[in-house]
This record gives sequence, C-alpha cells and structure tokens, in this order.
Amino acid sequence: MSLFFYQFGALLLLLLAIRHFFKFNDEFLFLPVFFFYLTGISRYTAIVAGKATWVSVAYTRNIFTEMTLEKGMWALGLFFLGTFVFSIAYSIYNGRMSYPDMVDNDDLFSEFIKEKRRIILGLFVFFVVLNSVFKGLISGSLAYGNSYFFYFGMAIAGLILLAFLVYKSFSFTENFFVKILFLLLMIWGMYISYNPSLRFQFVSWMVALGILLTRNFSPWQKAKYYVMGGIGLFMFFALAGVARTHSLSQLSWKRSLELVSARSESKSDQNMLDGFMMVLDVYPQHLNFSYGMEHFEILLRPIPRQLWPGKPVGGYHNKLGLNNLEYGTVGISQTIYGSFYGEGGVVAIIIFSILYGWLFVKLFRYAIRYESDMKWLLKGVLIASFIPILRGGDLPGIIAFIGMSYWPVFVLLWMYNKWLEKQEGEQEHGEGEQEGQEQEPEQEKGRPLFEGLRRE
Repeated sequence: MSLFFYQFGALLLLLLAIRHFFKFNDEFLFLPVFFFYLTGISRYTAIVAGKATWVSVAYTRNIFTEMTLEKGMWALGLFFLGTFVFSIAYSIYNGRMSYPDMVDNDDLFSEFIKEKRRIILGLFVFFVVLNSVFKGLISGSLAYGNSYFFYFGMAIAGLILLAFLVYKSFSFTENFFVKILFLLLMIWGMYISYNPSLRFQFVSWMVALGILLTRNFSPWQKAKYYVMGGIGLFMFFALAGVARTHSLSQLSWKRSLELVSARSESKSDQNMLDGFMMVLDVYPQHLNFSYGMEHFEILLRPIPRQLWPGKPVGGYHNKLGLNNLEYGTVGISQTIYGSFYGEGGVVAIIIFSILYGWLFVKLFRYAIRYESDMKWLLKGVLIASFIPILRGGDLPGIIAFIGMSYWPVFVLLWMYNKWLEKQEGEQEHGEGEQEGQEQEPEQEKGRPLFEGLRRE
C-alpha cells in the first residue's frame, strides 16, 4: 500500500467521526483517527522529508533490525488496520446497542455532592498526607515493584474533578466559603499536577474537565472549543518535552517558542510508529506471542512483588532485560495496536480492535444511565483514559495509571449508586405506608422522586 492510500483512508475515517459527532454528539471517534494521523502518517512523512530520524534507544543490547522506510510502511499499514477496525466496530456497536434507563437527575446529584463535600475535602487531605509523607518512604525500581506507590500522586486528577463538582453545586450566595475553598483546591491541584516527566497526569484532568465544561454545548459550539483545546494540548506536550531537556525558567518566551516549534516540526513526541516498528522485531523472533496474557497481567499487577517475587515484569524491554535498571527504565510506546500485535500478530490486531470497540460502547452506555453531571464526569474519564491507552506501552501499567488517577471518582460513583438505592428505597417505603389510605385528588398529587427518569 502507498502513503496516499493511508492518507485517503484517514480522511474517510475522519468523515465517519464527523458524522458520528453530529449525529450522536459523541466526539470519541476523533481520538483514534487523529492519533493515527499525528503519530503515524505525520511521523512517517517527517522521516521521508528529512525533518526527523527514526528513534534510537540506549538499551543494554540491540536486538532490532535496521529502521527503514519499507519497515515503517509495514508498521503504518498495521497501524491503519487497527484504527480502521476499531473505528468501524465502535460505530456499528454504537448504532445497535440499546440505551439504558435513566437512574437520576441534576437535582439528585447536586444534593448528593453537597452532602459529600466533607468526604471530598477529606480525600484531598488524605492525598496530601499519603503523597507527601508515605511516598518518601518507598523506594525501589518501578519495573520491579512499588509502582503503585509511585502512582498515588496520580490521584490529583480525580480530586480536581471532584472539587469542580462541589464548586459547581454551590452558588456564591448559598455558601461563599465552600465555593472559594474548592476553587482554591482545584487551582492548587492543577498547579502541582504539571510535571514534564508525567505529561499524561496533566492531560488526565484537563480533558475530563473540558468534557464537563462543554456538557451543554451543541456539537458546533464544542467543535470550536475542541479545536482551540487540541492546539493547546499539542503545544503543551511539545513544551513539556522541551522542559525535559531545558530549564524553562532560564529561557525567554521567544526561545521557548522556538524550541517548541522545532520539536513540533520534528515530531519528536510522536514516535509511536517507531515503537510499533520495534515490536515487529520482538514478536515472535525474541518473545513468543502472549495470546492474551498481557491483558491477563492487568489483574496480576496489583499483587505486591514482595509477596510474589517471580511476578512477570511489564513491557518487552523489561522481559528481555534491555533496560539498565540502575538508570531507570526506557521504552518507546508502540500504540495499543502494537500491544495487540504482541498478543498474536495481525489476527490479534483485528480481534482486539473489535473487542475494544464493543467494550468502549458498553462503558459509554453505562455512563449515559445518568442524566446528571455524573454522565459527563464518566464520559470525560473514559475519553481521557483512552489517550494513554492509544499511546500504548506496558498495558498493565497504563491501566494502573488510569485506576490510580481516577480512584476518587470510582469511590464517588460507588457511593452515589448506594445513595440512589437508599433514596429509591425510602420512596418505595413511603408509598407503601400510604396504601390503604384515602388517595388525594389527582391534581393534588406530588410528583414521585424518580418519576420520568426511565426511558421507554
């Protein structure tokens, strides 16, 4: 296949994403399409134009064959295959799955958030103590244990989102102090979340918060903000990349912009195609296909290595001993489709792309059970989580990052479901006590709490 074929295919997928966006008000399909273009096609064209060179990693030994344009085209073809199958599968399943009954409304969720504001504040305090005190007591290689202690700092993403919900639920006239307090907590969380070496920590709350802020916008209004936000995120990633090698405080704004422009032009932060090419050399030449074991390792990751010294390490670079652990671990992300390839080659890319398309439709269907801001909170978390999943790498580690970033949201979701059950139970109990009593005139009846929340 030629580069033009993949460019034309990306255009068709973009048209599918646009149609899906305006028909369902669902921006999700833009992610895999733009990701393929930015990290696949753009990276390849930058190499062809001589603006960049293939990545080179200082592993303990070199097991990789020469990086050539032919090899890059093969990886680009597999990249497109996964993107195409995933996008089509998601679109088909989204059109065929039924919509669930609604379980709440804005008033119920606002009442719940107001009741739980002290718990959310307590989670912030818990985070500060845990991240400041206990994290310093933990040491050791992330590849060989203790990674979950390192990930505790990621929880700031979920806490920022919860603080926003409390801030939004109160008016200044209702409780000025609470509103200002949680606004300050949000600002503080945003400030400490910026870390050039952990760029996805910043993105994890920014994307989800953007979904919450634009929840009531029409697709056309969203499109304008998404374009501006996308440019901002793109520039942020480049700036964070510059900060990894330069001290921004010692650079002028002009010099910083020059470095950002140069980094963006070279596609240095978009080398996932290179990572995919490296995976093609690993499987099955140096490692057997894992046939689903990498996904199974997601369940094994929480087990402490102290309890299971022989627990498998994550990532082929660690499995093959390519990293010098004295200097930390290095790995070039291979996209999620590269991880699929490691599970079973080309066939696995097709199978897992279909399964992931079905899975994300199911997850979004769960989110839209809620009529309140909980729907947009969950949708934002899902979209933000899909970005590091698309990037790929050590899949169990990525899922761990997502879980540790949003565990405060998951705790709140569990509490909210329990609270709704209690509210519905109290209503049913109250209706039961009224049985046998003389009914009020029809026009004087009050509306039941959950009336009108179920879809026909």
